[in-house]
Amino acid sequence: MNWKIWPACAILLFAASACTKHNSAAQVVVEIPAGFSGNFMLEMGVKDAPPLARRGEVYVVPVPRNGKIITSTLLTNSRPQFQNSSEGAVWGYSHSIFKTGDGIPIGGKIEFFVGTKKEYEAEQGRKNHSEEISTPSESAMPGM
Repeated sequence: MNWKIWPACAILLFAASACTKHNSAAQVVVEIPAGFSGNFMLEMGVKDAPPLARRGEVYVVPVPRNGKIITSTLLTNSRPQFQNSSEGAVWGYSHSIFKTGDGIPIGGKIEFFVGTKKEYEAEQGRKNHSEEISTPSESAMPGM
């Protein structure tokens, strides 16, 4: 047996396992309390904010009444499970990661809505309408 090959094999095996672990999705349990309805936003990668709580290897996200959590934890890839004690459903789940020009993750957001389909559609209508109003047109910009 050639003993000179063993160190190279060990390095390749270590690199392959590190890449596999890096690309795996973090397990996240989102705990939605009874009576919660509305928008939820988890703002991630915020300097000096507390990290997300963990139970073993699982991140735990208890949804507060105001629907917003700010954390230093940055989940670039997650696999959420919803423990929904509210009467509504989860709608419009999105997970966004913000990166530098060279691709380094620096922050992110997880957003969703809890409620009935009718409430979700009404909220989407309000969001879309307010975005149209708040976006200045070219003719209204100073210096044009």
